[in-house]
Amino acid sequence: MIQRIRMTTTLDPGLLRDLTEAKAALARHGIVIIRTIETELEPAIMAEAKDSVASSPRKLVKLKEDELDRFMEDLRKASMKSAKELASLYTRLLAKLGTEYLGELVKELEGIDQLFKWSRIEKAVEPVNEILVENGFRKVQLGNPEDLSDAFKVELEEKWNSAFVRFRLIAEQAVEEMKRQDASERSAPESEKRKRPSRKR
Repeated sequence: MIQRIRMTTTLDPGLLRDLTEAKAALARHGIVIIRTIETELEPAIMAEAKDSVASSPRKLVKLKEDELDRFMEDLRKASMKSAKELASLYTRLLAKLGTEYLGELVKELEGIDQLFKWSRIEKAVEPVNEILVENGFRKVQLGNPEDLSDAFKVELEEKWNSAFVRFRLIAEQAVEEMKRQDASERSAPESEKRKRPSRKR
């Protein structure tokens, strides 16, 4: 098993440098995405929810003032909770980049990438839609990343994707190098193994 590594003693210095830089770049873009979700997702959802309510004036006038206040507060709480949960999910995913088990991380990269997609982010409206439908209003949806900001669209669809592809390629290369080293050590004569200094783990 070679998943657990001390990269400073296992990998070629140049490959280690590239891996470290690629990991840092991916983490930076991930943090920008998380911060945007924390600050911009809830307002974007609420803007759509208010449009839904305003588009049904006959249903709206049937609500008493206190009922309307509670209704809007429920929408706001649901949107805030949804945005917070998504940001927490992304934070946990980014934390995986710090693992020493590089082989296991490579196996998880596809799943991580699929979650850092607009198709996942737009699902944050679902709890709000449940409340809207229960009260007779139409569902809402977030059309595209620009609903949060133009900068967010660039970050999610261009910068994150580019950084992810680079990190994945380098990480896979590193794992293959570790496999070659492991196979070489296993096939070496026992006398040669005894002469080699043991690597700290």
